[in-house]
Amino acid sequence: MTDENILIIGAGAAGLMAARTLIRQGKQVTIIEAREKTGGRILDINDDKVDYPFMLGAEFIHGEASLTMELLAEAGLSYYEVGAGSYRFEGGRLQPENEFDGHWPDFMNKLELLTEDISLTDFLAASFAGEEYQELREHVRNFAEGFDAADPDRVSMLALKKEWQQEAKQYRVKGGYGKLMRFLEDECIRGGASILTEKVVSHFSWSKDVVEAITKDGERILGHKVIITVPLGVLKVKDGSLGSVNFTPPLPVKMEAIRAMGFGAVIKVVLCFKENFWSQDVPEAGFIFSGETIPTWWTQAPDPAPVLTGWLAGPKAEQLCDQSDEDLLEAALRSLSNIFSRKQDELKAALVRGHAYNWKADPFSRGAYSYTTVSSDQALQVLLEPVQETLFFAGEAVYEGPHTATVEAALQSGKAAAEKILKSSR
Repeated sequence: MTDENILIIGAGAAGLMAARTLIRQGKQVTIIEAREKTGGRILDINDDKVDYPFMLGAEFIHGEASLTMELLAEAGLSYYEVGAGSYRFEGGRLQPENEFDGHWPDFMNKLELLTEDISLTDFLAASFAGEEYQELREHVRNFAEGFDAADPDRVSMLALKKEWQQEAKQYRVKGGYGKLMRFLEDECIRGGASILTEKVVSHFSWSKDVVEAITKDGERILGHKVIITVPLGVLKVKDGSLGSVNFTPPLPVKMEAIRAMGFGAVIKVVLCFKENFWSQDVPEAGFIFSGETIPTWWTQAPDPAPVLTGWLAGPKAEQLCDQSDEDLLEAALRSLSNIFSRKQDELKAALVRGHAYNWKADPFSRGAYSYTTVSSDQALQVLLEPVQETLFFAGEAVYEGPHTATVEAALQSGKAAAEKILKSSR
């Protein structure tokens, strides 16, 4: 019956985890997904010519992510620590990476004393404005943009402080996160969930304990509660374009909170070559940083696979959001040509297969993951609060804990939203 049905919008990590949690308690669940398959911002592409998945979306486990590791064990999937050195291409040569520059201890000391939140841009202007700090400013801004996909003018310095003061190991799922998503999908199907793919919800009509999800094709799907795991970048869009959603009655307080939160752009390029040529120049390299168009690269170390992954994030990625995949692949090869002093034609001849993905241009994500702004804390509390015990929000951006902007955050958020529904129905 309709009044027993719980709708979940989005079949990514948060949506699948929420569905599994509800199904295990005997609830009727319908998952509605805009894409043709589940996984959301986990996007592993398999290719007959290559033995390795092209991990174009989420790839790493950041730190001791308890729920992620628990699920991997349950699914019989393994993971391994990413352990290798870092290099920087600067001044025309590759050299081992040092922690920014000689002013890094000064930066961390100033950061330790910070108690009131300001943006990264304002922090650097207030404490490191001198010409002697130019290299430090550049490296810090590049790191915030590259790792956090953050706009330095908006990102919370207190959030960066918390992140940068802790050292966490990184891991990679053997064979890619896609295997974990398939496990959760199978669990949901076995439990009786309906998974509707290629259904683009454009509107929610709701009142207490009644929700109608209306697709762009006019299909109406009924439920008595809904968990909305649509990415923050999509929720920010209100122009009626593909993927955008609206509410009747409207949710002005929620929308204001969503606008206050940060959501970053990412372009990811994965290239598989005939052989691992870079080990000649940078033995056991894990990460390579540069000032090239595609500035950050990593290997599959300690796996010697002949795969290089390129990464561009934050405002610089937004500047290239209109580039075609072919142009991005050319930019990637050009960047590698400069870094490794090899002719671009030589690299192209050695390339088996390459894939590029621009997450900003994806209408069902509009970016890659969230970051904390100076206004985020209050905004997050608004999103965590259900609307009349009927509308619930979840996803990596709707998470309160140490694993922000990760798959772990999405899983934890989806589980928490489902548990709120279970608690409210007792």
